[in-house]
Amino acid sequence: MEYTTNEQGNLVLTFESNINVDDGFTNHSQGTKKSEMELFTNKNGTPTFIEWVVNDGEFVEGIGLSFDGKVLEDYDGVFELPEQAAKLIRKAGFTVPKSFLE
Repeated sequence: MEYTTNEQGNLVLTFESNINVDDGFTNHSQGTKKSEMELFTNKNGTPTFIEWVVNDGEFVEGIGLSFDGKVLEDYDGVFELPEQAAKLIRKAGFTVPKSFLE
């Protein structure tokens, strides 16, 4: 896992993990893939969105984020919040309750 800041000033996490695709009935493993998650923030510095790019664009997912102060309140766009997304949000100085990862 590697954290960097891109030229737009956004925090980026690059990592490899197993990727599963859910067809509504079953999860289908796609194998281990390289991923990049970029954290976008509003003018106040609060995270609003994560763009998750898998294998240089093979899959692209958006994860919308809602906060109550510095605590993640809700997310949208994926069935389960990936642990890497939680790590990225925490690296930015925000709290992700453990209940989001259970």
